[in-house]
Amino acid sequence: MFKANKWKLIIGLLIGAAMTAVIACGSTETVTVVETVVVEKQVKGDTVVETVVVTEKGETVIQEKTVKGDTVTVVETVVVEKVVTEKGETITVVATATPVPVVVEVEEVITAPTTNTPTGTVVIATGGTGLGAENGRGANQASDSYKNWGVAETMFRRSPADKALPWIGESFEIAGDLSSATIKIQQGIPFQVVDGFDAGDLTAADVAFSMNDHNGATNPESIGGQAGDFAGLWGEWIAVDDETITFDFVAYDGTWQLDYANQSGQAFNVFSEQAFIQQGEDWVADHVVATGPFQIEEWLRDESFTLVNREGEHWLPELEPKSDRLQVLQVSEPATRLALLRTGDVDMASLEPKDAAKLDMSGFTMSSAGGSTQHGLFFSGNLWEDVYAGGPNEGNELPTKATFVHDLPWIGSPGKHGDDDLDQAKAIRRALALAIDRDMVNESLVAGLGNVVHVMYFSALHPNWDSKWEYAYDPDEAIALIKAQDPDYQKGSASKDGILGEHAFEISVYAQGGSPMRDAIADAVAGFWADIGLQTFALHFSYQTFRPTVVGRTNTHPWVTGCDKGKESNPWYFPKGLVQTTLTRGGFGCGFESPVILDLYTQMAEAPDEALATAAATEYLDYVYDQNLQPGIVAVPDGFYWNNSKVKSFEMDIAAASGFNSLWNIEIK
Repeated sequence: MFKANKWKLIIGLLIGAAMTAVIACGSTETVTVVETVVVEKQVKGDTVVETVVVTEKGETVIQEKTVKGDTVTVVETVVVEKVVTEKGETITVVATATPVPVVVEVEEVITAPTTNTPTGTVVIATGGTGLGAENGRGANQASDSYKNWGVAETMFRRSPADKALPWIGESFEIAGDLSSATIKIQQGIPFQVVDGFDAGDLTAADVAFSMNDHNGATNPESIGGQAGDFAGLWGEWIAVDDETITFDFVAYDGTWQLDYANQSGQAFNVFSEQAFIQQGEDWVADHVVATGPFQIEEWLRDESFTLVNREGEHWLPELEPKSDRLQVLQVSEPATRLALLRTGDVDMASLEPKDAAKLDMSGFTMSSAGGSTQHGLFFSGNLWEDVYAGGPNEGNELPTKATFVHDLPWIGSPGKHGDDDLDQAKAIRRALALAIDRDMVNESLVAGLGNVVHVMYFSALHPNWDSKWEYAYDPDEAIALIKAQDPDYQKGSASKDGILGEHAFEISVYAQGGSPMRDAIADAVAGFWADIGLQTFALHFSYQTFRPTVVGRTNTHPWVTGCDKGKESNPWYFPKGLVQTTLTRGGFGCGFESPVILDLYTQMAEAPDEALATAAATEYLDYVYDQNLQPGIVAVPDGFYWNNSKVKSFEMDIAAASGFNSLWNIEIK
């Protein structure tokens, strides 16, 4: 529902309860103590009820103000005492908040302007933290989105009925014992001509090269986004002839053609092998030679890229672009994207729900890839497998697990810190999950337009969902659970003077870099945990800095992420848990590993029919809920909003891993 008026509350910086640390390379640089989280809330008429939550000497105080017309309210002085750690020293902060006027502004609904973008070009503002550089090699972490934008292509596409549609791959066959597969590819697919280099037509050798270059098992130097996933699924892809590819499965996954080789999922881009051979490694690092309907005209690192309809008709008529030129701008700040759409400086923008609620939808239209993005907590450090489940080290004992060195409350280390450490850590994780008010997060950060998520990878709106898997907001129970444990764990510099007494401990939560929404959710989580008496820090730094701890399985911070499968559009029966096992060692992982998950993932992946896969997925849900390994928080709708005065239509394909695809369908009026 879109309302005619909305009050916006702007409050100055206060000192107080939730702590946010900015960390780089593992050392604390800055500690900012923030008192109040201000929530924008739509209400009827001219009345706004403002709820200010502060912590005053360990107690929660709620102040309610009613603002009518042009009334200005003032936030009273609050004295807060907190103990924090800064650069290894324990210091006491005694802060007094200065009264700050609350400025009340009336904001009318945003109507669609006449755009002032170049004629014949659709200009799009998208989020994230960096587009990176033009990159034409999978091993170098070329953008997974090339296949979604139409620059490159992959094996298959996904139909609305969750079936694999042909793309580069014309057909496939799977061996009766599920040990291998054969793919037949389309013939007569021409590569783009880039800077005068013509690679000719695509062959099976190009497909095999692209996969093997990206796969961490066949190329240990690969830093491709799916290097670990591919390593856990299959070995070397072999071009038998120009149109035939074969490969053996390391671990069979019945949905491989709907995910890891599909535009909808985490598939690879097919690049030219001849470009790599003839032009060299350095050249392909800066040039994309692929087969998509769009070709890169200009790329400005971390700023923008421009795509143009390549010469001639595309080999697949339904992918022939409906617009000749698209320009995509990197605009990290959500409010700036809204402002650009409002002024007509862009024709389309990805918007967060609270910003989209300000639009007059008679002049704008939304397009979505069909699924909201889930955000939840993954409790890293719980490494419970003892041997490699796959890959070249299969059966070998795992190296010493660094995450068990210290007895951290949320990490269960079998035997190292006592026989009851697993149960104790499970109880602590449940307490942390119960301390989060998911409804408040949805209302305050997503304008009530999202969905509450209780367990990651599963939608609470699905017909299979049962309330037995829910984490009801219960801070009192959270406190009781923590107090019921033996406080023999590491506490850091947490004060013993608060609600939890000697049971209090220090905990950080990392927001996976690149998303203002994840940043905001991590701050909210830190605030909720501070409310139950923990010393909390929200960590905000680049994912590039964090990723080595993910690959190396050394991270101990709970982190806010979607962790591979966090899309509401994923079918219930899709295999889950691959990146929570040692099958992906050497590549991406969620931070924990479990032999139970390994077994259940295998059951889901190898299920001969949907019913058996669904049963195994439900058993997986039972397990991760019982262990409290991945409590969800909220699912945020993925929406791109376009100005009707410039754009006629834009329909995306349904997708499990991409919120922005099928750009060839963008049509200018």
